[in-house]
Amino acid sequence: MPSINTFFLIFAILFLRRPTPSSAFTLKLVHRDSPDSPLYQPNLTTAERFLKHAEISLARASHFEHHVHASICLPAKLDPIFTADLYVGTPAVKRALVVDTGSGVTWMQCSPCTRCFKQNDPVFEPKKSSSYKPISKKHPLAKSFDCSFFGSGCSYSINYYSGQFSKGPVATETFAFESTLKRPASVTNLVFGCGSSNGGPFPPQVSGILGMDKKPTSLPRQLGASIKNRFSYCLSPTTASYVRFGDEAVIRGRNGQRTPIMETTNKRSASNYALPLTDLSINGRRLGARFPEGTYIDSGSSMSLLETSAFVAVKNFLVSYFERFKDVKRHTGANVPDTYVCFRYAAAQPSFPTMVFHFNGADLATPPQNLFFFTQGNVFCLAAFESKSISILGAFQQRNFRFVYDLQQKMLSFAPEDCSKDFQLGV
Repeated sequence: MPSINTFFLIFAILFLRRPTPSSAFTLKLVHRDSPDSPLYQPNLTTAERFLKHAEISLARASHFEHHVHASICLPAKLDPIFTADLYVGTPAVKRALVVDTGSGVTWMQCSPCTRCFKQNDPVFEPKKSSSYKPISKKHPLAKSFDCSFFGSGCSYSINYYSGQFSKGPVATETFAFESTLKRPASVTNLVFGCGSSNGGPFPPQVSGILGMDKKPTSLPRQLGASIKNRFSYCLSPTTASYVRFGDEAVIRGRNGQRTPIMETTNKRSASNYALPLTDLSINGRRLGARFPEGTYIDSGSSMSLLETSAFVAVKNFLVSYFERFKDVKRHTGANVPDTYVCFRYAAAQPSFPTMVFHFNGADLATPPQNLFFFTQGNVFCLAAFESKSISILGAFQQRNFRFVYDLQQKMLSFAPEDCSKDFQLGV
């Protein structure tokens, strides 16, 4: 499913050369609100940041809903959450890509470009790279692309719901990433799309997308056995985050839990990561919410989305809960729609509840700092929004947990962790 933002990792190998199993790879993720991000907007107030994240999350929900019920689609605007710097080609050039667990093809703009969106970095020039090689129709991944009208090679074409698009030849190239050996780790023969015709409202700070979903063309699937079909990430609210592959993609300690990665019945969403969510509880009280299709877990969605019946149950509980505090009132305003669940306190902060996502075999207990976004003027808002028909576990609720994706066993493991200390593991 083409989409963007939210999620990680490195490239692989397809043809015959793969990283050795002993290699340890990392990919540094930079959040859009970090001063280190190319997407950072320093003049936004805290309240404006919340509204921006709400906009991104609701657009993402629209994308998923259209993808499940109609054709290929994306949010109306491309608003990435995480970016990563990669080194591409020989000699290597640095490029920033959107990291997205909802996309299956990695692509970037290439020269010659019949139509390109504006980007700050120079457009990648394949002719200047000695390691660039178009794939043939005999390539193992050729069946994932169109190889009928492109001479002896193959092409890709991605059309997004909002009118964004990318098209061009498919090739292999060398990509370099940070490694735990404190020197760049190169991966040869990574299959990617070399976009010669691209359009739409793409941010100029990025050159393309790094696909992280379950498709055979995605980064983790291409890396495959060389990373033991595993990757993990730990999203920090204050510092850089890291995607880790292979042996380092593990839960440390004994407090890990596991739940299956679902195989969805809808073919259009089969490449997304879906989990068997069964109910929610707040402060120990079960809400009786039902999720027939489970929930997606998606780092490209800034905050979570709950389908209508579950969202209404959460909203009603919180309104009733905060009515006990005489200094706490519902908050609405010109920039805060009634559909957002916001409150204002007059004096001391009230005590905040916790919410648990109940999965098959596992419970994700989100602390108050992962449940509420605190804005200016003693205002706090639920960091989740209503969706008509789907639910998404967004990046905000995933903070300070390590998530391990095991693509071979089709399991997701998680455990609480101080993600600000992730860099101490050897990057």
